[in-house]
Amino acid sequence: MTPTAPARPEPFFRRLRRAWYHAPFLLHAFAFALLVYAWLFVIDVDRPPQDPGSGIVRAVVALVAGLVVAGGRRVTRLYHPGAPTPVEVSEAAEDGELPPGADRVAWQGALDRRRREIRQEAWALPFGLVLLVALAFLLPRAGSSLPLATVVLLAVFVPYATSLFVSRPRRRDSVDALLIPLQEQSRRDDEERAGWAPPSPDDRIPPADG
Repeated sequence: MTPTAPARPEPFFRRLRRAWYHAPFLLHAFAFALLVYAWLFVIDVDRPPQDPGSGIVRAVVALVAGLVVAGGRRVTRLYHPGAPTPVEVSEAAEDGELPPGADRVAWQGALDRRRREIRQEAWALPFGLVLLVALAFLLPRAGSSLPLATVVLLAVFVPYATSLFVSRPRRRDSVDALLIPLQEQSRRDDEERAGWAPPSPDDRIPPADG
C-alpha cells in the first residue's frame, strides 16, 4: 500500500547549507572578499582620512584573499574524489545514521577528517577570538569608545565562534557515533583477512595450451 502521508520538508537550515556548498565559485569568492573587506574597513575606520587610492587597494586585497580562500576550499574537494561531501557528513551526523548504500571505506575517511577538523577547533577558535578582540581594543583610535563598525563585527563573530566552541563535544560525539562502528568493522575485516592462509602452488591456474 502506498503511503499517503506527505513527505516531511527538509529544515530550512539544511537547504541553505546545501545551497551554499553547491553555490558557484565566484559567489564563494565574493562572500569571502566581503568579509575581508569588512575587516580591513574596521581596522581603518577610526584613522585619519586617507587618499582615495587606499580604498581601491583595500578592495583589491579583499578580492585576492577571497579568490585564494575560495580556491583553496575548492581544491580540497579534488583530494578526495567520490568521497561524501562535508554537507552529507554533517547531515549524517545530525541524523545519527549513514545514508542507504553508503560506502564504508569512503565514509570512514570522511568522518575521520571531520573529527580532525573538530579537534583543531579546540585551539583555533580560542586563538581566533583572542586575536579578534585584541585587535579591536589595541588598535589606535581617535576616541575613547569603540567605533560602531568594530562593535558590529564583534557582535557577529564572537557569538558565532563561541557557539562553535560550545557545540564541539556534541558534534564530536555525533561523528564518533558513526565513525567508531566503521573503525571496528574495518579492524575485524583486517583480522579476518590476516587469518587467511596464503595461496599454495597447487592453487595457481595452469597456463592455457598453445
